[in-house]
Amino acid sequence: MLTMSTLKKSESEFHHGDLRAALVTAGLKHVQKHGLNSLGLRQLALTTGVSPTAVYRHFADLEHLKAAIARASREVLGTMMLEALIAAPKTQTAKGAISRFLAIGGAYIDFGIKESNLCEIAFICFDSPTLEPDSPNPSELLMASLSELSEIGCLPDKNLKTAPMIAWSMVHGFAGLAAQGATGNPKETLASKKDVLAAALKSLDIKAA
Repeated sequence: MLTMSTLKKSESEFHHGDLRAALVTAGLKHVQKHGLNSLGLRQLALTTGVSPTAVYRHFADLEHLKAAIARASREVLGTMMLEALIAAPKTQTAKGAISRFLAIGGAYIDFGIKESNLCEIAFICFDSPTLEPDSPNPSELLMASLSELSEIGCLPDKNLKTAPMIAWSMVHGFAGLAAQGATGNPKETLASKKDVLAAALKSLDIKAA
């Protein structure tokens, strides 16, 4: 789950790398609580205790900041997926590989429900300079799981190319509906979550070899 330290440093205490990271952290916290629409550079300057001029040294405009926050949001998702993967069965069998695939899919849905504001910004394409790759990277975790399923004989080779987008679309779409309350109460949502993950297996023709 998302955890962050309190930001109390003055502008003079930040060296070049610290202020950028602090602004992204403050922006991430703001979007998490209030959503994307109320985010502003001057507001984050006030939050981090620096001047607007200092902010513009790191981000040319709000789009650039939003891109960095989107990347940080994906890393929150990647962390949740990785934690679910670590907790999943380790057996190098078809059943184990399927369990790991379902674990990261379930974590994606949980992210969409519990961190709906972060999920909203995570995959928006903002006009900004190229950023460092996500770490952990949700897409890479998904591809690694699908590759494992293919190598072990659970996922037909002909489906490997289209599998990432199909799986991603299914969990992302359900997570969005669940976040809006369209999937019923928590018990009903949990049941539907299991159905959606089972449907993802079926749509990709994933089965125990």
